[in-house]
Amino acid sequence: MRDVVQLVRNGPSALFFEQSLDSRLISKLLFSILLTGAAQSHAQSPLNQYLDEAMIRNPALSAAGQDVEAERQRLDNLRARYYPSLSLSARISVSEGGRTIDFPAGTLLNPVYQTLNAQAVAMGQPARFPTVQNQSIPLLRPTEQDTRLQLRGPLYEPVLNQQVQAQKEALNAQEAARQQVREELTRDLQVAYWQMAQSQARIDVLKASQKALQENRRVNDALYKSGETTLDAPKRALAELLDVEVQLSDAIKQRKLAQELFNTLRFVTVDSPVELPDETLQDNTLQALTDQLRPSETEARSAPEITRLQRSLAAQTAALGAAQATYKPSLGYLIEGGYQGRDYSTGPNTGFATASVVMNWTLADGGVRNSEAGRARAQLNALAARAAQVSRQLLLARSQARENLLVSLNAIPARKAQQDAAQESLRIVTRKRDAGEATQIEFLSSEQAATRARLALSAAVHQARIDHAIWQYHNRDIPELQALQGVAP
Repeated sequence: MRDVVQLVRNGPSALFFEQSLDSRLISKLLFSILLTGAAQSHAQSPLNQYLDEAMIRNPALSAAGQDVEAERQRLDNLRARYYPSLSLSARISVSEGGRTIDFPAGTLLNPVYQTLNAQAVAMGQPARFPTVQNQSIPLLRPTEQDTRLQLRGPLYEPVLNQQVQAQKEALNAQEAARQQVREELTRDLQVAYWQMAQSQARIDVLKASQKALQENRRVNDALYKSGETTLDAPKRALAELLDVEVQLSDAIKQRKLAQELFNTLRFVTVDSPVELPDETLQDNTLQALTDQLRPSETEARSAPEITRLQRSLAAQTAALGAAQATYKPSLGYLIEGGYQGRDYSTGPNTGFATASVVMNWTLADGGVRNSEAGRARAQLNALAARAAQVSRQLLLARSQARENLLVSLNAIPARKAQQDAAQESLRIVTRKRDAGEATQIEFLSSEQAATRARLALSAAVHQARIDHAIWQYHNRDIPELQALQGVAP
């Protein structure tokens, strides 16, 4: 019976762990050979390709671009008002009835004409003056036409000047908003990608642990049947195997969710395949990764949130100027020419031409302009206070992102040391168990510690990548807007 037990101990189990050790050695050798090539191909990494693809496909970024175009069209519309406009207007009228002007021509002239005719007849001459009827002149012509060309434009428009300036700043603010959407999309894509890689690494570790625990369960079942151990050993082996399978199921779920989020941001089908990096976590690569991910202040750039608020403040300041400019007069010119008359005949006195300078100055409006200026001033103050608050929040977020990244980077060497220790302990316990010098409980505890250490190292590395993506997003040049605007947040 001991020969059977020894065969169980030294047979498939030993072969399994020897194959595992060989595969790890082969992985190390292959990685050391491909390390240089991987560094050279960093610029063509799958993540960079996915980022470029998302910048083209993502509808939120496309919508932000259309918002910028809409603001640009509004600016063009305002600028076009500086140029003269030419219009043609034509009116044809047919009327009947209406008010009239009565002229008593007969009443005034007929007595005189009758007297003159009587004198002429007395002198033997014929009557020369007719009988005149009273006249009724209608005010509305039966037919009338008025056709004219009008050329008009501004000479002095203080309100328009401020409106154009406000729209320029609004366009700049919208461009900053598009940049903010772009940077948020980049951050979310990177976070989702490394979360997916983290889940995949967890799956790989758990699958390897699952194979070891399945072999351990088989060994314990054989030992229990041969009377070499008690019932608690196979039961514990089964419990540990089921626990790893639950963790594996959770890791598969997390990877699926991260993949769906990543593909949604790419705007492709949620089940589209995603290529993940194939990394071996060795000392040299971990050190290079730590140096690469370490936060640096040299790449700080303007925060689009702050730029957007600053441009919005400038736009609101110009809007306040436009409200105040309504107190000033405006000057414009009007040149028009055309034809007027009963019909479209082009005889003398039918054409006309005029040139005018038009001033418009509102002297009193019951407080309408005062209320508009007051509303614009209140909106300006509210926006300034909001900008100061946002700047403080961004400063806090940048500090937190930096500290989180530093903690994640410091955790990598600690987790690597724990993994090395756990792997060495597992190797020793495995040999002792195969030689009959260690119990299955010792082996199971050592295997659990090694699995936890591998999971911890993988989680630390990918968490550092995630924190680095968040740090890149928050690594901005953030001014102290409270001091600039003089508004408390």
